[in-house]
Amino acid sequence: MSESRETFFRQGSWMLTATFLGGVLMFAVHFFGGWVNRGEYGLFVTLLQVLNLMMIPALGLQTVFAQRTAAASSDDEQSNLAASIRKIFLICFIGWLTAGGVALLVEATILKALKAGDPLPIYLTILIGLPQLCLPMLLGILQGRQMFGWLGWAAIANGAGRFLAVGLLVAVFSGQAVGAVTGVLIGLTVSCLLAGWHGRQVWAKSLALSGQFHANEWLRRIVPLTLGLGASQVMLSADMIAARNILSAADSGPYGAAGMFGRGLVIFTAPLAAVMFPKMVNALGDSKKTVLGQAIKGTILLGLLCCVGCSLAAWLLPDLSEKIESLAAKQKVISAIGALLPFFVWGMLPLALANVYVVALLAQEQYRGVPMLVAVAVVYAVALLWLAIKPEPPNQQTIVLTLGGFNLIYLGVANRLAKRLAT
Repeated sequence: MSESRETFFRQGSWMLTATFLGGVLMFAVHFFGGWVNRGEYGLFVTLLQVLNLMMIPALGLQTVFAQRTAAASSDDEQSNLAASIRKIFLICFIGWLTAGGVALLVEATILKALKAGDPLPIYLTILIGLPQLCLPMLLGILQGRQMFGWLGWAAIANGAGRFLAVGLLVAVFSGQAVGAVTGVLIGLTVSCLLAGWHGRQVWAKSLALSGQFHANEWLRRIVPLTLGLGASQVMLSADMIAARNILSAADSGPYGAAGMFGRGLVIFTAPLAAVMFPKMVNALGDSKKTVLGQAIKGTILLGLLCCVGCSLAAWLLPDLSEKIESLAAKQKVISAIGALLPFFVWGMLPLALANVYVVALLAQEQYRGVPMLVAVAVVYAVALLWLAIKPEPPNQQTIVLTLGGFNLIYLGVANRLAKRLAT
């Protein structure tokens, strides 16, 4: 038991380190916001959340591939897995082409909703959709084989590629939102290449053996996983799209900056659930409770540290900005971000905890509770839509409080469902 606990925390520590580095590098691109006007920056942050929602169809793929890769032991099972990779990649490619074509047909509506004057960032976002769909599948292979080393390096490569590309295109070539979105494309592509190369032992099986793709079996697994993880993704990202529509283009910039800290908390704590997943697949009896308990305790500790740190920063930054000459010119923006920051991080903490319970349920293929998770996400989306169409638009704090309230509800539902795992 002590060896298992030591292995868990060693792997979890590496994944936290790698995700922290990758996340810091991804987050660091927002410091180039000084070279981007507030409206363009708000558009960039909104498009990042659009990308998160575009990834929903592939979320189930990462979990299923992690699950199936962890369970595939014989040559026949590994060959079938390799054949499935090819088929599902083809399906994703066709789906991406179809969705991209539909988006181009309603281009004017999208531009109006996002307050975007230039269609090029929208085109680039559509292009990013392909590596965005492929990456979860490739990461799932690494996760299922417990290749946490390369799984971590893939996260770092995504962040490093994004940071360097955005810095060059925005700060040097004045790329505005177009340059920032292009940097995201470059980072994702680098990560895909790295993960694909180191997972080749799995998909290369197709070169030597003839595998089969059992569509019904994969659909039975993918659909509930996609819905379950997709619900979490809606809880994470939908508010920014609503805020871009509700707020002025300039006000969406500070809102997006504060929101990135809140979403960063969820992303920063996610590696513990990633390490937990393949262990839950193979866990028996009371060991399931032990693994889940370790992940929950770690998430609570890290989440509280992040929340307290961000709250202190929000309290101190406005005063510091008055005393530091380089920040004085941006004091108004810093104050606007600081006023929202505590609301965001504490509002996102319940979602970070809920995601651990959701991943534990999905790892054990307990899908009966998925409709309840989806129902919370749907009601949340409807609430945001209602805020967007109200005659008197809500302020920023109202949007964030709505987010926090529904995240608490989501945590309560996920916790209730997870109790079935312990019984």
